[in-house]
Amino acid sequence: MERTSPPRHRLIEAAARALVDPVFVLDREGRYLEVFGGTDREAYDSPNYLLGSTLHEQMSPKLADVFLDTLRRVLDSRRPRIREFRLSAADFAGNRNDGPKGEQWFEARIAPVHADADELPECVVWTVINISQRKQIEAELQRLATRDELTGMLNRRAFLATLDAAMRQARDEATPLVLAILDLDYFKTVNDRFGHMVGDAVLRHLSERLLRSADGALLGRLGGEEFGVLLTRGGVDTAMMVLQTMKQSCEQEPFHLGDTPVPMSFSAGVAALQPEQDEQPSDLLRRADRSMYLAKNAGRGHVVGPDCTLAPAQVASASVVLSADG
Repeated sequence: MERTSPPRHRLIEAAARALVDPVFVLDREGRYLEVFGGTDREAYDSPNYLLGSTLHEQMSPKLADVFLDTLRRVLDSRRPRIREFRLSAADFAGNRNDGPKGEQWFEARIAPVHADADELPECVVWTVINISQRKQIEAELQRLATRDELTGMLNRRAFLATLDAAMRQARDEATPLVLAILDLDYFKTVNDRFGHMVGDAVLRHLSERLLRSADGALLGRLGGEEFGVLLTRGGVDTAMMVLQTMKQSCEQEPFHLGDTPVPMSFSAGVAALQPEQDEQPSDLLRRADRSMYLAKNAGRGHVVGPDCTLAPAQVASASVVLSADG
């Protein structure tokens, strides 16, 4: 028996409704003329409730205006557009909320419908793809590219890039900028005596206390036991107070190896931006590094300011005695 093919328009309609990703047809006023697909409940809420309604009936005025403007730009230019946006079920008045929970990332591909008959309205086809998983991967890759794996702080490259941008902004706006470099005292002895795994644990312990007492400062790990502290407000006096608070936090809460405390202190050098002289981050880094070595040579546990002023050392007492290196 000869098989009879279904009418082409019936086949197209059935295929469109079976699409995993939703496809919407909207007219110039933002009314949903047709709704197809969106069958994957792990990625989309049921979209059929939108049929016959308008963008402004479903969304907040601000969000609807953005979508309608994009739609009309596509119609006026007769050129397709690709947009990314974030939405949740709560953004739509009639949403059944039977899909993924929380805010999702979507990519919209909007194209004008070239009507070949006078009775067809001016409209666009708006295809939506859930890209939340891709965005999560991108965010994680970005985090890995900019964050130090051990401490969670900015890594050296990201910190220096941030410093460069902050220096340009400070010069343009004539605002203060202070950089400090701090170095954990006696860290080589910790590694030699207890091993590198304990050394890593000490660095994590130190980092937690530095971040907790940062008071708006931006921190980065420059390498090994050396850290950068960037302050974009308050000037040198504020920076010195923040560093002293950091020192006290580290010294008063030593790392414990079992019941044995491992004392922590650091030496730090401070440099303030000199707009006429500091052209590159390396210029500011060099002066902060020089001050930090002055703090080391003064007996460790000190903070040295831009004018080579020594802030007093406050080395916490502990039951582990370390040799005078590092």
